[in-house]
Amino acid sequence: MNGQITTGWVDIAGMAAYTALPVGVRRPVGVLVAGEIFGVSGYARRMADRLAGLGHAAVVPDFNHRHELRPFPAGSSAGLVPEGVEAGVEAGVGVTVAGDAVTGGPLGRVVELPVDAAGRERGLELAWLLRREQVLDDARAASEHLRRVGARPAAAVGFSLGGHVVCSVAGELGLAAAVALYPGWLTGTELPLSRPEPTLERAARAPGRLVVLLGADDPIIDGAQQRAIAERLETVVYPGASHGFAADERDTFHPAAAQDAWRRIEDVLDEVRRSRTE
Repeated sequence: MNGQITTGWVDIAGMAAYTALPVGVRRPVGVLVAGEIFGVSGYARRMADRLAGLGHAAVVPDFNHRHELRPFPAGSSAGLVPEGVEAGVEAGVGVTVAGDAVTGGPLGRVVELPVDAAGRERGLELAWLLRREQVLDDARAASEHLRRVGARPAAAVGFSLGGHVVCSVAGELGLAAAVALYPGWLTGTELPLSRPEPTLERAARAPGRLVVLLGADDPIIDGAQQRAIAERLETVVYPGASHGFAADERDTFHPAAAQDAWRRIEDVLDEVRRSRTE
């Protein structure tokens, strides 16, 4: 493992996704990355890059693809690559084909919302349009894509709404491990994605390891919810940290909590990697 990665956009059965793959790593652990309500944001893509730099193959699906489309981010280093046409994980050779990255149809678009009040409002609207079975279908398709590019889909990392997604799909995908950072709405059914039963119940049945990382001062996940989560799942609560404590681009960033969270993410994924090679 040399820390080198190759990145790009792919189309997976009509769903855009960002991929970050390690160069020179044979059969890496495949990691589903689920971002916040802002979609396939720059932050989510950087997190995928970070995971790939650690030797894992990461994919960030656009779970909002059924509801809203916008052009690929300006300056994207790669066009859209049709499903099944991908750089080899070991060779790290980039492939860029298909579609107009700015004005093309669905094959040239992705949901990425601005990280501000307007983006948050629209993100919440889109979150209420997500349905459990559709998200599971998308996660399965993303996992199959990881398998096709030579990875072993076995783990997931999710942030905020993406943490909820990870908790929802981990068991159904048969993942060996998953880490959910500040996943909201786990304990109730107000979010359609958490119906008919609360996602916490679904997550508690997952056979693999599922770790939840929370901020003690999170205004979205209050003390009662945190206690309910801790009773059912492996949970770490960081004193003084709020929602979004790992997002280094925001004022909620908590360096100490973020550093420990990433240490735990790395440890969990290393455990998966070791278990696949023994």
